[in-house]
Amino acid sequence: MQAALNLQKVVLVNYISSFHSIIETLRASPQGCMLYVAEGGRHAGPRIRQIIEEAEKRGIAVRHLSEMDLSRMCPEHRGLVLAAPLEARGMLSIEALCEHSSSKDAGLVLVLDHIEDPHNLGAIVRSADAFGVDAVVIPTRRASPLTDAAERSAAGATAWLPVIQVKNLRAAVDQLKDAGFWIYAADMSGSALGAKPLGKKVAILLGNEGKGVSRILKDAADECISIPMFGHVESLNVSVSAAILMYEYRRAHALL
Repeated sequence: MQAALNLQKVVLVNYISSFHSIIETLRASPQGCMLYVAEGGRHAGPRIRQIIEEAEKRGIAVRHLSEMDLSRMCPEHRGLVLAAPLEARGMLSIEALCEHSSSKDAGLVLVLDHIEDPHNLGAIVRSADAFGVDAVVIPTRRASPLTDAAERSAAGATAWLPVIQVKNLRAAVDQLKDAGFWIYAADMSGSALGAKPLGKKVAILLGNEGKGVSRILKDAADECISIPMFGHVESLNVSVSAAILMYEYRRAHALL
């Protein structure tokens, strides 16, 4: 997935090649999208035909390009690419999220502290959508963006779940606190998950694959929590940890 600028209007665009992501984006927010298909039909299997039919049903323009041009647009394509404006894909600012949440007494947000592996990012977003998370917050620098690899791992979840990019994670956490979120940092030294119920309106901080949650964010947290371990390995993959924490929140608040 790459970024480009529409020459008629300055709009940041994602080029998406994951079949799941293309289908979900067409279903969720097709406005402004355009579907590019490889000429010649060498890749024209049933999934591609399904996507073309979905695009045509929703009035999305379908254009044919040479394999070379399509590869320039998105090297990992499998016969077609969807150009989707970011503004049409559930984009949200941290300010809008906090304003929307300020009057609510429940909510769940994930803050990812410089997750570098796009597969981990995509897997977290996929689980976050499954567990009804309000938004995922990621930094603009020193972390995986929503690359094509992340989109594939997310299996279309990015079409439905806001992923908010911020320049300063600490400032974003402070804004969430001001909006009434209780901040939990996932840390091996924290209190055991399940020892007491998680709050109803929470933001969970998940750290970098190697370093964990940074000190500056742990200092901003109201509480540190850990997942009890009973085997021989010292830690879990961050996407697995995220799914466990989200499940525990939903288990504790099953009626929300």
